[in-house]
Amino acid sequence: MRKNSILFLITIILFSCQIKDPGSNWSIAYKNDKTGNVLLGSKQQLTNVIRKGASIKIGWGGKGKLHQIEHISEPIWIAILDEKEVVAHLEPQVFSGTDWDALTANYADSALVKSEWRVVITTKGEFDAVWYGRQDFRVTKHRPQKHVISWFVKDVDNSAISEPLFKE
Repeated sequence: MRKNSILFLITIILFSCQIKDPGSNWSIAYKNDKTGNVLLGSKQQLTNVIRKGASIKIGWGGKGKLHQIEHISEPIWIAILDEKEVVAHLEPQVFSGTDWDALTANYADSALVKSEWRVVITTKGEFDAVWYGRQDFRVTKHRPQKHVISWFVKDVDNSAISEPLFKE
């Protein structure tokens, strides 16, 4: 009985220490600085994994005098332009207010729910954001920006062929 318990314990330990498939973990395929220069990976590597059907997340952030913030989002639409650049659109959203003293978010300011935010991000470090009224769709704010942007990927099917999706 004791022998079986020890074997069972060893089996559990070995199983829990098993190395996972690196393709199932998020990794950075491409990262650019604020002026669009490559910091990590390559645009070609990003393009290849997009064509292979990889899951994509995009991360960016900012640091001000008092606070810093980081965002990660999954795009709802991706385009590869002339084999050179990748463009991604994010899900529209209603902004919450941020209570920086408590480091929390809320919808206490009901005026915020009247506007929606959309953004398009590129591998050149471009981040073009618009705010518009949810009732009349009138643009109330347009704020083009430059950011350090990280493009995360996972679930890459390395057996798939990476070729232009319009190719027959």
